[in-house]
Amino acid sequence: MKRWWPLLAAIVYVIATFAAVFALPKAPDVTASGEALVRYYRDHADTLRKATWLLTWALVPFVILMAHVRSFLSGLCRDVMLIGVTMFVATGTVWTWFNAGLALHAATLDAHVTRTLVDISVYFGPILTVADVLLAGAIGLAAWRGDGGLPRWLAYFSAVFALEQAIETITIFGKSGFIAPGGDMNFQLGAGLLIVWLIALGVATSRGRADTRTLATA
Repeated sequence: MKRWWPLLAAIVYVIATFAAVFALPKAPDVTASGEALVRYYRDHADTLRKATWLLTWALVPFVILMAHVRSFLSGLCRDVMLIGVTMFVATGTVWTWFNAGLALHAATLDAHVTRTLVDISVYFGPILTVADVLLAGAIGLAAWRGDGGLPRWLAYFSAVFALEQAIETITIFGKSGFIAPGGDMNFQLGAGLLIVWLIALGVATSRGRADTRTLATA
């Protein structure tokens, strides 16, 4: 029997995230001056707070989906996934603190302080890749073994996503362009694959576990 709410949870997360991202003009990159960043936060302070509100609520369907997916896993994969989800949520939460905090009193921002704080926050993307590798690796291995009736195609998809995220860690060393921290590799390529992978998780787990009784007695 299909349960479409896992897919719905994935879709709600994607919609809320897209709404937050597309509500904002593209932020200045890592080579921009502190003055340019101050202008950005002053011009878009209200929109930044609205985007933070959307991203905060987006965590609710994300966590619900991840809790459901975790019920399919067992042993080491189950624990590794929990750590990956925790890291994902914590990293994303801290990132929103920086954006919302800088927008709160944008009129009094100092250019040098703003540049420093943004330099710290842009490493959200590069560090998040490790959380994604843990998630995709654990779920992919479980799908390869057929845990809970997870389909084999999810294992292949997860392997591709984990590999891309592993490669994406090079953004830690980037200073400009596509591989800059917080740049297009993180927020276009990586984020795009994450969204597709989450939708795939919603589809793959909509049937429910194949061995729910075994899990209940474990």
